[in-house]
Amino acid sequence: MHRQEPRRSGTGYQQGQNLVEFALSLALLVLIILGIFDLGRVFNAYIIITNAAREGAYYGAMHPEDAAGIVVRVGQEAQGSGIALTSANVTVSTSGVKGTPIRVTVHHDFALFSSVLPGIQTIRLRRSVEMVIY
Repeated sequence: MHRQEPRRSGTGYQQGQNLVEFALSLALLVLIILGIFDLGRVFNAYIIITNAAREGAYYGAMHPEDAAGIVVRVGQEAQGSGIALTSANVTVSTSGVKGTPIRVTVHHDFALFSSVLPGIQTIRLRRSVEMVIY
């Protein structure tokens, strides 16, 4: 009797190729998910500093001479959000004259979880709000 050799169908090669493709796809998927997560966090932080600048400008429109009070209002608005705003993050510019604008600028250096582009660990967010002094 003649004995036949088992046929090799290449299944081992195919499984290895599938594993490599899965690993590459999974890495890309994780990177995309982390990017989406960071994008949501950036938008949330931008909304927080926008509201803080608006609150500071509103208070400044009523009390243009109280720059320290404006900074306190900005900090209070951001309190509990995970973003700490201090006087170093707030700039107030005004003439102090009724009927002229007061501008409150708030900036925050936002730390990213995932850095899709090499060398970018933080993004500087900045928001200015103007209101008329009354």
